[in-house]
Amino acid sequence: MPRPSRRAEVCATAAQLFREYGYSSATMDLIADEVGLNKGTLYHYYPAKSAILFELLSKQLDATLELIDQVPADGTATMRMRELVKLQVDRVSNKHDEIVVFFQELPWVEKHLPPEQATDLRRRIRKYEHFTKQLLTAGVRSGEFRPIDVGMIMSSMVGILAYVPVWFRASTGKAQATLVQELTDFVMNGILAVPQDGAPVSPKLVAARS
Repeated sequence: MPRPSRRAEVCATAAQLFREYGYSSATMDLIADEVGLNKGTLYHYYPAKSAILFELLSKQLDATLELIDQVPADGTATMRMRELVKLQVDRVSNKHDEIVVFFQELPWVEKHLPPEQATDLRRRIRKYEHFTKQLLTAGVRSGEFRPIDVGMIMSSMVGILAYVPVWFRASTGKAQATLVQELTDFVMNGILAVPQDGAPVSPKLVAARS
């Protein structure tokens, strides 16, 4: 029988090492030693270290775009945004090394990856940004969200998501559910024109916030 592939193990190990040492310092020799493979076998799975990085980043982007597809096409902006935030918090709290590496190495993709791969990653990022900004804009226009700078708010939301896997480890299913609920409420209460308790926001407070 053919030997089972260790590609997934190699990718997961590389994510751990990229997180710990940074992409530039985590060599193929180090990855091979950690996995317990000779370099020839390692290159059979990935022809270059950049191929591992591209796969890691691609998987995270594809997973995020799949979450977008799960957001209902109908419903209020509030309902749809809440679902988007909830799905994203749930995902980043379950992925640690991969998410940390994504945000850690994303600023340098033009340096580390071939141009066509870097361009492909940026294209998918723009697709996510376009969807999120449109949803925020729709909420502002409908009066559900307070007047906001949608670009600034989107970047702030991404910043929150990026930091979750740095510190959070779910000890129980209840802890996981609590994190998702608390962070979703935190984000939504920052953009809603009306707090969760239903009390209207005064015009002065809206003006001060904006």
